[in-house]
Amino acid sequence: MNRTILFVCAGIVGMGCPLSPNQGAWADASPNASAVRLDGPGVFLDEEHIERLRERIEQGEEPTASAFEALRAREAELLAHEAGVPDVWYVPPYYQDAAGHSESKQVLKLDGNNAYRLALLYRLTGEDAYAEAAVRLIEPWTGLEDLETHHDSSLSFSYHFPSMIFAADLLRPSEAWTSSLEEEFRAWIRERALPMNTMDRQNNWGNWGLVLVMAIAAFTEDEELFEEGVERWKHFIEAQIAEDGHLPHEVTRNNGIGERGIWYTHFTLMPQTIAAEIAYVNGVDLYDYESPSGRTLELAFRRVAPWALDPGAFPYFQPGEEREQLGTAYIGYFEILNTRWRDDAATEMLEQRRPLDPNHSAPVITLTHGAP
Repeated sequence: MNRTILFVCAGIVGMGCPLSPNQGAWADASPNASAVRLDGPGVFLDEEHIERLRERIEQGEEPTASAFEALRAREAELLAHEAGVPDVWYVPPYYQDAAGHSESKQVLKLDGNNAYRLALLYRLTGEDAYAEAAVRLIEPWTGLEDLETHHDSSLSFSYHFPSMIFAADLLRPSEAWTSSLEEEFRAWIRERALPMNTMDRQNNWGNWGLVLVMAIAAFTEDEELFEEGVERWKHFIEAQIAEDGHLPHEVTRNNGIGERGIWYTHFTLMPQTIAAEIAYVNGVDLYDYESPSGRTLELAFRRVAPWALDPGAFPYFQPGEEREQLGTAYIGYFEILNTRWRDDAATEMLEQRRPLDPNHSAPVITLTHGAP
């Protein structure tokens, strides 16, 4: 399918602009991926990757086969799910209204993640019913016009909408994904979804905004926007990672006592990893990038993995009465990074907790990226 290249104004999206590897988990060596190739290979998964998944499922190879069966076990639930598009997209701040925050964003989390799960089932089985069900979840969102940006609205959109873009990309071979729907969806993500990104922020908000920007750039073949995302990715490596690999913006959360320090480290490195994978699928290998001061994604991964396995070793947590560390095992992105840089702590956690099914942007990640 041919795709038209679109262009936006210069500068980081969200800062004055009016629009405001896949190394396949089983590749033996990194290909020479140095030039952007936004010509339709895929957004988060390309055709070669999908074919490898089919082969692994057919041959019963783990952890892919078990993760696929876990997804198939949800077939009835997924096919019955109906879109829950709100009249107004608004998400209150979590630390002031946790219940309202969770309830407000739930509709997009479910619609986006379930559309992606259904689209994967369609591509892995060839069964049209899955594609048709996924389309029923995606299409209503293109009619949403009222999107608020204040409080946690933009952040929640940035981390829950990319899965819908990943789904739409997988649906392109299906007759259910019509040319008119393709055109409508492309226009909506450019005009309405793109201005929701939070890429200009310096903490984990910026990383999640980056995922939204990179997904839109890859889907619409916008080379200029894609390159802005790549440069922002590199900036985050330099600005967010300390010399020893910890993330200074995140480790002392909340209130300086570090009870959510490991969680927010994961919540930064996961989108940074997803964005790197989008870049790799589209011809740019960021995994081996080293910043001017020597910072790398691998450095941060190897720092957090032992803490995730043994939170008691996390030096930024200040124990106290009724205090506990939260979210230490949100490790879905380890499936991608541990394939490149095998780490004993990460390997042990993956073996304990598979199949992993993260809430944000890349559910069923053991199915898509898990390797022996």
